[in-house]
Amino acid sequence: MSKKLPGQAQVVIIGGGIVGCSVAYHLTKRGWSDVLVLERKEVGSGTTWAAAGLLTRLRQNQEMTNLAKYTVDLYEGLEAETGVATGFRRNGALAVCQTDDRRKELLRAAAMARAFGIEMHEVSLAEAEGYVPGINTSDLVTAFYLPHDGVTNPIETTRALAKGAKMGGANIFENVKVTDITLENNAVCGVITDQGDIRCEYVVNCAGMWGRQIGQMVNVSVPLHAAEHMHAVTMPIDGLKKHFPTVRDFDGVTYFKSESGGILFGGFEAVSKPWGMKGIPEEFMYTELQEDWDQFQAFMDCALQRFPAMETAQIRHLSIVPESFTPDTVFMVGQAPGIDNFFIGCGMNSVGIQSAGGVGRALAQWIVDGHPEEQLWPVDIKRNFPWQQNARYLHDRVIEAVGTLYHRHFPNRQKTTARPVICSPIHDRLAENGAAFSMTAGWERADWFAPKGVEPVHQYSWDKPNWLEYQRKEHMAVREGVGMYDLTSMGKFLVQGPDAEAALQKVCANDVAVPVGTIVYTPVLNDRGGFETDITVTRFSEDAFFIVTAGATTVRDFDYFKRHIPGDARATITDVTHGYAMLAIMGPGSRDLMAMLTNADLSNEAFPYGTAQEIDVAYARPWALRMSYVGELGWELYIPSMFTLPVFDAIFAAGKEAGLRLIGMQAVNSLRLEAGCRHWESDITPDETPYEAGMGFGVDLDKEDFIGRKALLAQKESGLKRRLVMFTLDDPDIMLYGSEPMYRNGVWMDNLRSGAYGFKVGSAVGMGYVKNDSPITAEWIREGKYELEVQGKMVPATVHIKSPYDPDNQRVRM
Repeated sequence: MSKKLPGQAQVVIIGGGIVGCSVAYHLTKRGWSDVLVLERKEVGSGTTWAAAGLLTRLRQNQEMTNLAKYTVDLYEGLEAETGVATGFRRNGALAVCQTDDRRKELLRAAAMARAFGIEMHEVSLAEAEGYVPGINTSDLVTAFYLPHDGVTNPIETTRALAKGAKMGGANIFENVKVTDITLENNAVCGVITDQGDIRCEYVVNCAGMWGRQIGQMVNVSVPLHAAEHMHAVTMPIDGLKKHFPTVRDFDGVTYFKSESGGILFGGFEAVSKPWGMKGIPEEFMYTELQEDWDQFQAFMDCALQRFPAMETAQIRHLSIVPESFTPDTVFMVGQAPGIDNFFIGCGMNSVGIQSAGGVGRALAQWIVDGHPEEQLWPVDIKRNFPWQQNARYLHDRVIEAVGTLYHRHFPNRQKTTARPVICSPIHDRLAENGAAFSMTAGWERADWFAPKGVEPVHQYSWDKPNWLEYQRKEHMAVREGVGMYDLTSMGKFLVQGPDAEAALQKVCANDVAVPVGTIVYTPVLNDRGGFETDITVTRFSEDAFFIVTAGATTVRDFDYFKRHIPGDARATITDVTHGYAMLAIMGPGSRDLMAMLTNADLSNEAFPYGTAQEIDVAYARPWALRMSYVGELGWELYIPSMFTLPVFDAIFAAGKEAGLRLIGMQAVNSLRLEAGCRHWESDITPDETPYEAGMGFGVDLDKEDFIGRKALLAQKESGLKRRLVMFTLDDPDIMLYGSEPMYRNGVWMDNLRSGAYGFKVGSAVGMGYVKNDSPITAEWIREGKYELEVQGKMVPATVHIKSPYDPDNQRVRM
C-alpha cells in the first residue's frame, strides 16, 4: 500500500472493502487516476473478508441483474489482468423448492432469467441429485439449475481490484481513519483524518458498517444497521464433489457451498440478531463475534435435512461476523441529496461480493458522466428519508430485514417491524372501518378494507390473495358510484417568489405560465429527455406554485428542484408534505356527494377539469383540485392537516346517503392501471421519454428552453424505437403483477412494468414497452402476435395502444 498521505486528491474513497476498491478500479478505467482510498485498518478487514463469496447473476429486475452479470464477468478476468489469484469459479447453482408457492416464484424468476440472457431451468429431482451428490430431495417439490453462477474468494478478489486500481494510478492507504468531511458552498471539499487533512473534489462513502456515521458528518441519511451474520464450515465429507453447485434452500433459509472437501453453510434467518447498538469497537478488524449455536440452529436443522452426511460431519469452524443491512434490504448507491459531489456505495445486505463490480462501475459513471448508464432508482440513496437515521427504527427493522432475502417474495408483501412510523390524521378512522395497512416511505396507508367480521390481515398469494374480492368492490365503487381514498402520503412542495414561474419553466417540460387556479401535468426531464419525475403544478397565485409528487420520491424530487433552481433566482422551494392531508373523492357520483358538502359551483362550466379552487368543506377551506389518477370524475382535496379529521367526518357522514365506499391503495393501483395512468419508477423512469411513454401531451416544445428539449426534438425527428403499450388477457383467471416477460412474434420485448386486475374490463391488465430497430408505427404494433410468460406458461395477450378502459380519457371530464 501507499506510504505518504497526500494533501490533495480529486476523489477520496472512504473504505477499502470490495466496494471501495471497485470504485477506485473503475474510476481509473475511466482515466481518473488521482484517486485515493482510505481504509481505517486493512483492505477488506471490515466485513468483506468473512463473506461466503457466492455469485449469482439474476436479481430482482433488469438493472440489478445487469450489475450482477457485469460483476461475474469482471471477476472472471481479474486474475489474468492483475496477476492476483481470486479463486473465481463458475460452479453453477441449484435452487430447491420445498413448496408449490416457492416453485411459482422460481418459475417467474426463470422467465425473467431467460429474458435477461441467463440460463435457468427447472430440473428433475433426479437431475438435482446428479448435480449435487449427497443431497436429500425427498421433501422437495422441484429444483432449478443456473449453470453459470459462481463463487470467488472475497478477500483475494478485493486485493485484485485494489491492485488493478493501483495499476491505473490510484493510491490506497491503510490505517487511516476519516474523522470528518469538510464542505464549501454545500459541496464536499475535503476530509479530515487522524493523519492530516486532504483537499478533494469528490468523496465516496464506501464505509460499510461505518457508512451511517460517515453520512452523519454531512447530515446525509445513510440508514443501515448491523446484524450478526453467520456460517459454518465442516471438515471434509466423503462422497461430496470437490466443486458442487451452490445450493440455495430458500424455504430452509440456508445456502450450501463446497469448501475444501466439506460444506460451508449459513443463511438468512427470519428473526435476526442486531449488533453494534453501542457502536463499533475502535479495534474492530477481522473480528469474529462470540459463537451462538442457538441462533445458528435454523441453519443446522436445514443442513441435517438437506445433506444426511451432516449427521456425522464435524464442524471445523463457526464464523459469526456483523454485517450491515438497510431497512428495505436493498443497497444504497448514488449522489447524496442536498450535498454536491458526495456519493454513497454501502449497505450491501450480504450481496456486496456479487454486486461490487457493477456498483463500482455505476458509481464511476455517476461521478464522471453525471449519471449511470441505466437508471438505478431501486438502489438510489435518495429513496431514503432523514427520519430513517433513527436508531430504534433501524434496530427494530434489522430483526426482520435479514430474513427478507430468503422469504417468499409475494406481490405486495409488507414489512411488519418498526411500524407505525407516520400516520395520516385519519389513520384511526380508517382502522375503525376495517383498513388493512401497507407502508410506503414510512406512511401507513389503507391498502384495502375488510368487511365486518373479517380480520384485516394480508394473506399473500401468487394466484388470488385474500383481499382480491374486497379490492374488486372498491374498484367498482369508483367506476360506478363514488369512493374516497387517503393519499396524504403524496409529496407536496411550494415554489414561491417573483422568479418562481421562470425557475419552473426551465425545469418543467410543459408550460406552467398559466392563469391562477390552473393545474398543469408536466414531466420533469434530464438532458437525455428521460423522466426524472412527473408532477402536477397548480398555480395558487402569481408567485406561488403547488407541486404534488409521489410520496416515495419526495427526497429525490425535492433535491432535483433544489439543484436546478438557479442560485440567484428570487424563488424558494419548501417541502410542505406534512402540512396538507389529501382526500380524493372519485367516481361518477362524486359531484353529487361534493354538492352535499359545499356551496361551490361544481359544474363543468364553473369548475372544469384541470382547475383548482379553494372551497368550503365542513369548517375548513381546502384546495379542491379537479384531477384524477383513477380515470373517473373527481376532486382531490388538499386540506391543512389540523382540519382533516372534521372534514373526513363530514364527508363520511354525507357519504352514507350517497353510497360512499372507502378505497385502499390496491384498488387505486388497479384503477389507474386499467385507465392507463403511468407510475414513475415502474412505467416511466430516467431512461424513457414522454414520447416513448405515450405522454407527449405533457410536453410543450414551443417553450424557448427547458431541460431535455433538445433530446426530445431529436427523437421526434428520428422516430420512436420504443413505445409503451398495454395488454389484456383472454383468460380472466390469470393474474399479472408486473415483471412478466413480453414477447412479440416470439421475440422478447421487455418485462411488464406494471400489472394488476382490471375489474371493469374483466381481465388482468399490464403495461410495458415494445421496441424495434426501425421507427415504430401503430400498424407495426397492431400486426404483432403478443404473449406474456406467466409462471412458465406463454399466455396470449391483446395489445392496446391506448388504455383498454375509456381510451380517450373522457370520463374525467364528465
